Amino acid sequence: MFRHLRDRIIISFCLLMLGGGALSTTLVSHNMTYTLGEAVDRHGRSMAQVLSDQLGEPLAYRDRLSVRRLLTGACESNSDLVYAFVTDPDGHVSNHSFAVDRFPQDLLRIADSTTPQILKTERGTIRDLALPISAGVLGTLHVGTSMSWVDEATGNAVENVLVTTAIAMVLGVVGILFLAHLITRPVLALRDAANHLGEAEGDAIIVVPESGSDELADLARTFNRMAAQIRERINNCQSMSAYVERVLDQMESSIIVVSAAYRVEYVNRTAQDRHGSVTGASCRDIMSDERPCDECPVAEVLQTRAVIHRNHAAKSGRSYELRWVPIIGRDGNLTVVERALDITDRLELQHRFQRAQRLAVAGEIAAGVVHSVNNPLDGVRRALDLAAIRPGDQERVGRMLELAREGTDRIAEITRTLLGFARGDEAADPVSVQVDVLIDAAVSLSRLGAQAKDIDIHVDMASDLPEVLVDPQGMVEVLVNLMLNAVDASDTRGRVSIRARESDGGLCICVEDSGPGLAAGLAEKVFEPFYTTKDAANGTGLGLSVARRVVEAHGGELTYQSGTSGGACFVMSIPLTSDAVPQEDALG
Repeated sequence: MFRHLRDRIIISFCLLMLGGGALSTTLVSHNMTYTLGEAVDRHGRSMAQVLSDQLGEPLAYRDRLSVRRLLTGACESNSDLVYAFVTDPDGHVSNHSFAVDRFPQDLLRIADSTTPQILKTERGTIRDLALPISAGVLGTLHVGTSMSWVDEATGNAVENVLVTTAIAMVLGVVGILFLAHLITRPVLALRDAANHLGEAEGDAIIVVPESGSDELADLARTFNRMAAQIRERINNCQSMSAYVERVLDQMESSIIVVSAAYRVEYVNRTAQDRHGSVTGASCRDIMSDERPCDECPVAEVLQTRAVIHRNHAAKSGRSYELRWVPIIGRDGNLTVVERALDITDRLELQHRFQRAQRLAVAGEIAAGVVHSVNNPLDGVRRALDLAAIRPGDQERVGRMLELAREGTDRIAEITRTLLGFARGDEAADPVSVQVDVLIDAAVSLSRLGAQAKDIDIHVDMASDLPEVLVDPQGMVEVLVNLMLNAVDASDTRGRVSIRARESDGGLCICVEDSGPGLAAGLAEKVFEPFYTTKDAANGTGLGLSVARRVVEAHGGELTYQSGTSGGACFVMSIPLTSDAVPQEDALG
């Protein structure tokens, strides 16, 4: 009702003054009435005692005339005495100071009373006192003393108190207005300063006057210190917010913050360049063009509060790596941060790395191809020479030409295998393939290089291995890379072993060489891009890095461990599939 402090102070003071005035008036009225009533009572008893003594003899002689004369004389000689009457021992009025036969009827009800009575009559307020005459033997004397002057004196006193209270209230209101102004002015200044505290820009600081040494001045000084600290923290928060926003705007990733109501709360510059100004819009509006919301990742994150990773190919041909992360604020509200990173160039670079590694491996294979091609090529030359000796012998010439054709077919098969490996087509969709098919293909390619060093390739496969769901070309490349590395690490006439087993619900393939193994501390370093233990002419440092990435893309892992014979052993583990559909000629 009263919003302002000043109004409350004034109203409270006025109510206090009114309450004090009413209490003072009541106390003064009560005290004066009691005090003056006691005085009237003492005066009335004194007159009654004198009159009682005078009435003793006339009453004893039944001298009614003398009794009446004494009663009327007492009333006439004392203005405060309104009446006087005598009752006999039975309580009946026997004589009085009123005119004959005009005794007031309202006095009859107290005629037999012996206690003081207050009467409200047309003659005003009367104090009736009863005094026994001769111990009540001759009757009782009643005298009525007027209390009008007591009421008048009390009324005057009350009036004076009220006037004094009113004057004090007026003066008090004026004083309290001034006091309220002194109190509320700094308080209002504090309020206004507090209201403008959050609106101040830059380094502006809200300051309130600090004059004086009282509590309000101390409060003002405390407020100024607090305002300076708040402004400093606000500036720090604004600077940090601007810094974070600049950092987010410089990121190549698209950052979108979505509320629990599926509303976009923030986008960085990359996201804004891609989607436009979408702050406040529904995330469904900006995502449904490319990713229908049937399986909404935001809803899944809000429900499970787990991080979600997905890859997405946009209609534009660009590839994106998507990540949704739940963020819980201090207020407990949950928001979702979506990060979209364009990985098109990275995928292209990975493809180039794989291509380079393929060519490097193909170069290593080519050394063995020379030896493998020379044998059938020598046979072709010999067959042609033999055919030329007897050109007329059609049967002999036909037989020699058939041998020459078989030799050229063998050469074509070798070169076609090498060319297909070096060409490195795009990664195919995973298909179901037998493990022995993968290993046989890898061994065939690796044997060309192993023969040059007279290295024995030993294959040990379990007979009951199930099919695996893989990209056959990529998996063969991994195995060829591991086997050629094993060939390079092994001495002449050494041994390379490849073992395949089912282990812990997955396929485990180990490629072990008979070389010296890796030095301590190189077990993980060999998987880093461009790191190689070979010289610059024989290694690119990409083979194991690309191989691990291919294996991880299949949900597996590629690790190193020391071999049983002291050489290096690389272990590839990939998950099995029990419901894959076989596909013939999966290796193309």
